[in-house]
Amino acid sequence: MKVVKIREYTGHSGGVYKLTKGFQSDHILSFSGDGRVVEWDLKEKDSGMLKAKSEYKFFTGLTSFQDNSCFAGDMNGSLYQLFFDKKSDNVKAWKTHEKGLFAIVKYHDLLFTGGGDGSLTKWSMQPFLPKETQPISTQRIRSLVVDEKRKILIAGSSDSCIYLIDPESMRIIEKRENAHDSTVFSIIMRDQNTLITGGRDAHICIWDYPELVLAHRIPAHLFTVNDLALSPCQNYFASASRDKEIRIWDAQTFKLMKVIDRIKNGGHINSVNTILWDKETGLLCSGSDDRSVLVWEIEVD
Repeated sequence: MKVVKIREYTGHSGGVYKLTKGFQSDHILSFSGDGRVVEWDLKEKDSGMLKAKSEYKFFTGLTSFQDNSCFAGDMNGSLYQLFFDKKSDNVKAWKTHEKGLFAIVKYHDLLFTGGGDGSLTKWSMQPFLPKETQPISTQRIRSLVVDEKRKILIAGSSDSCIYLIDPESMRIIEKRENAHDSTVFSIIMRDQNTLITGGRDAHICIWDYPELVLAHRIPAHLFTVNDLALSPCQNYFASASRDKEIRIWDAQTFKLMKVIDRIKNGGHINSVNTILWDKETGLLCSGSDDRSVLVWEIEVD
């Protein structure tokens, strides 16, 4: 496997905490601790376009393609909707969580947010309003994923648990305790029967799903696994860590395929907080505490 860094985007004055798809097939959005949302054209070397700015730190985000806007969560627990094509009234904000808003997912005509207070809030999209808030965990909700086929919301928490939640009733269907030794930072679905999680304990866990039976436990990094991303072909997945590295794994055998670091590849010099494996271009994008966004071309032998 060959990895080549093809872009290095700078311009943020704070750590980059979330990358999402942009409004065009080869664009991405970055959400930063400097309170900025920037759009990048993956084809261009210098392409940063400031889309939104706030006085608060953005910790997570989600692109809303229907109305040319995005949602962003900040460290104070507020949810923002930022409209990119309006000259006035282009920012709306709701205070809904305490101790930060860390995860946002969309499910049909609903939006769900997870907060530092351990609660989960359900939002209606039309009109956009909070519908219900339920306590899920005694600690922070750090990751959210939707299983649309089974109609299940999957949450990872700082109490080391994975929760399976009914999105309609907000009822906890299943709780897997001690999923990691500490916070469950990231969750992805390899397929309908396999869940992959990354934790503060620097491990990656492979789960038979939906039973949540542990199949493999991998000592993957030196420090926290901040994020996971599945490749477009679904044959590989990448992990991003506080140890400044990105690692690429075989999604079937879970064998380590590649380590992307500063010395060999010109990687990040601080914690890698977020990764996005773009489906259209096949490019792997990463954001870091070093305030940069790097773009990687992955070639499989």
